[in-house]
Amino acid sequence: MSIARMDLRSSRSRLIGRLAKPGVALQVLLLACGLNAFEPTHARSAVWFARAKATGDGTDISTPIGSLAALEAVTKPRDVIMLLPGEDPLDGGLALKQGQTLVGIQVDRKPSITNSSVERNSGNGLVLADDCQVIGVRIERTKASGVLGVDVTGVSLIGVDMDDANQSAGLTTTEVGLLGPISHAGVLFISTQPGRRTENRLLRCNINRAAGLGVGSFALKGATSRLVVDHSRAEGGLPSSPLFDIGVMAFAEGKGSEAQLELADAVVSGRMSQQGRNILVFASADARAKARIERTTSGESGQDGVVGVASSVPATVEIEIRDSTLEKAAQMNLEGSILNLPPSDPARAGESLVSINVQGSVIRDVGFVDGFRGEAQNIWLAPSVIDKRPFAKGRYRLSLRNSIVEKALKTGIGVGNVGEDFGIAPDEGEYDVVLSENTIRNNGQSDVTIAASNALIDARRNDWGVPTGLADSRLVLLGNAKRSQLNASQPLSRRLDQPR
Repeated sequence: MSIARMDLRSSRSRLIGRLAKPGVALQVLLLACGLNAFEPTHARSAVWFARAKATGDGTDISTPIGSLAALEAVTKPRDVIMLLPGEDPLDGGLALKQGQTLVGIQVDRKPSITNSSVERNSGNGLVLADDCQVIGVRIERTKASGVLGVDVTGVSLIGVDMDDANQSAGLTTTEVGLLGPISHAGVLFISTQPGRRTENRLLRCNINRAAGLGVGSFALKGATSRLVVDHSRAEGGLPSSPLFDIGVMAFAEGKGSEAQLELADAVVSGRMSQQGRNILVFASADARAKARIERTTSGESGQDGVVGVASSVPATVEIEIRDSTLEKAAQMNLEGSILNLPPSDPARAGESLVSINVQGSVIRDVGFVDGFRGEAQNIWLAPSVIDKRPFAKGRYRLSLRNSIVEKALKTGIGVGNVGEDFGIAPDEGEYDVVLSENTIRNNGQSDVTIAASNALIDARRNDWGVPTGLADSRLVLLGNAKRSQLNASQPLSRRLDQPR
């Protein structure tokens, strides 16, 4: 049997025996044993070894290959690539093939890959294929995206660090409606095949200081994309264009397209430009975008924390937040909005929906960052103006239960938009708001502001900070809004210092 095609099982003893440090040997043993889970039963995988500045052929741990281009040339689908410890990153990026597994063997730090030139793999660090697994690798200072997957599914990134991706602050060649060309990112998935469902996962990953986007998932042309991000962090980064300064983004555009984001036990923070948003869930032109956010912290941002946007209506956005903390955004900690761009289907424009469901969470300290302190609201549900035209009509749903909303510089919860600032007619959207078993207190000018005549707010059984309930001075009515639109009866006399 050729060494270049050695069987995975027979290589394990050689792999472990030739590593000098016992700790590293144990790590490789555990990884190698675990590779059975990735190896199809019908396949016999080859194992390859790589290290920066090495001169071997990669067929043995004693002769690692030192060129990513050469590595791509010799590997086959479902092969296993072991990236060995080294002082320097392997440069040039790596295009993985279907079913391949890339494993980094860590001593003092994770072995790394970079790409300093667009001449190789268009400047991307890793280019993915279906069913790839990447474990324990660092991708650093890439010219374009740290990790890029176009129309791929079955990918798992486990314990991968992406540092300082998109050094060029560059954009891809894929364009979407309002935003134009999609930015490169720390991790970027784009799905464009009509009717195809893709599903990819990140576990225990760190995305640091990526320009444009930390993590992005895009479903276009009728595709469905599901991205699961678990126990991961996306922090810091500069904009790559005025509209791309985003920590985590799920975007769907076009009829039948659907983007699904599941974010759990995560931290997203530090998009600090005045367009900076930590988490953006965006649907456009008859598409649907959904996000489930659990046990997650959205921290400081230059504009907003968690945002749901429907555009080119009809479009549907659904966000569910559980046991999370949204804090210290400059403008809005939590926002749901419908943009007034021309509708994609005027006859169905009113079908648009922005729905936000929050339970057991803390939303606080909006306006902590300079930039929008006169507008700072913990929660804001209302249409936005992009074009010189009336507000887009649509439906808004907010359910807030067993949560804390406090210490906004301006408003705790704002509903509706009177249009005065833009010289257009008042908001005619339909609002169905339920607030129950919450603590809502100490919010700047008001705890609740109503600026839509079609808003109905059931705010029974909440703690407003005083036993007598929501005082008239803590409620602001704008435009044609009336006090009768709000039912804040049955106030709670106890304090809900923590969500139950």
